[in-house]
Amino acid sequence: MTGRTVRCTVESMAYSACGLKTGDWFEVDADGLRLPDGLPFCAFAITTVLPLVNGRLDDDGADDWLASKPLVQCPDPPEALRMRLEIVQPAPAADGSASEPDQTGFTA
Repeated sequence: MTGRTVRCTVESMAYSACGLKTGDWFEVDADGLRLPDGLPFCAFAITTVLPLVNGRLDDDGADDWLASKPLVQCPDPPEALRMRLEIVQPAPAADGSASEPDQTGFTA
């Protein structure tokens, strides 16, 4: 696998028609989508996130908005389900080494 891993975590909601809870998550990387064993995730919420991270899994340039840990919202307005995107595994450096995130999750 190359590139970064981005985790999408449910941060807040009015309610969830799909049964999600605060703290539920999924991850996206160059190999695909990963969910915790046995836990479902709303397909509509996933399809909101995928186009946002597509093409950004290996981009850590100056305009990398993923570093700001943006919030995104599920397309069902009454749910007001908000999800936080964050990089949980940095891309390897140009020399092939990977920068390790510090305790805040940011790389040096």
